[in-house]
Amino acid sequence: MVIASRKIGYDEVEHRDLNFGMSPETVPRHWFNNDPWITHWMNAILAAVPDGERWVMQATSKQLENLHDPSVRKAAISFIRQERSHAREHDAMNEAMVAHGIPIDRAEAVFKAIRKPLQRYLGGATQCAMAANFEHFTAVISQVMLDHPELWDDTRQEVAAMLFWHFVEETEHKSVSFDVFGEVSGGGVRAYAIRMATLALGTALFLPLVHGNWLYFLWKDRQLTNIPSALRAIKWLYFAPGIFTRAFVIDTLPFLSPRFHPWDADNREVIHAWKRAYEETGDAQQAYQAFRQWHDDNRRDTTAERVTAA
Repeated sequence: MVIASRKIGYDEVEHRDLNFGMSPETVPRHWFNNDPWITHWMNAILAAVPDGERWVMQATSKQLENLHDPSVRKAAISFIRQERSHAREHDAMNEAMVAHGIPIDRAEAVFKAIRKPLQRYLGGATQCAMAANFEHFTAVISQVMLDHPELWDDTRQEVAAMLFWHFVEETEHKSVSFDVFGEVSGGGVRAYAIRMATLALGTALFLPLVHGNWLYFLWKDRQLTNIPSALRAIKWLYFAPGIFTRAFVIDTLPFLSPRFHPWDADNREVIHAWKRAYEETGDAQQAYQAFRQWHDDNRRDTTAERVTAA
């Protein structure tokens, strides 16, 4: 499965240097559907994105000369360019939240304090394994969002357009870090052991950090006692659509297999709907609208097929 899957995504990776002008005017305080608890859960993850993206970029850049497969190297270069743009746009979004009084800058400082010794003391292959783990989780979260764009019905289009651009590109390059690690490590039992060890380390560090950030932001925003918002967040994260449950439980199980590859879950059809629209218009907001229309049409067709079959 790994050999059959690993090549299919390389032609998907394309750098689009988009600037969305994220600012306090375009990013509301509770930017996700005007819901504090879910907004701050997303903020808790996004706090680490700019520095995390740059760490992944650096880990990959240092290995370019060790990548002997030209298709992996080409995809890695495009991946680095994508991540550079993602980091810049999320810097701007995080700065907008700081302007609203949400201390994302402090949460990012904590992440940097954790990242720096890891980057200093971990070897190159181990850092690539950490990158592969992080990219797996971002790809899974992106897939859930792409599968459920209706969750964003009450989110400002400027914000949704930026994040869906990011979700599409995270999906495009979801195998790159994994395959870079495979090239650098040489594969085999040792590589699998490194991947599992860094998965355990990353999970042990990242999950407490995210939940700590979440509670900290809610406290600073005086939303800890907002029970209706809390109940919506519990449903959204753990049940329907279950983003946390999918990312850290259901979709972690295949990742534990020695034969796992990110493109075993082939969801290119979903991102192609966005990509076709962007290629035609050159506009991320129009691509987002077209993707939403494609998704709605596809869901209606699926429902009609089920009714006919019944």
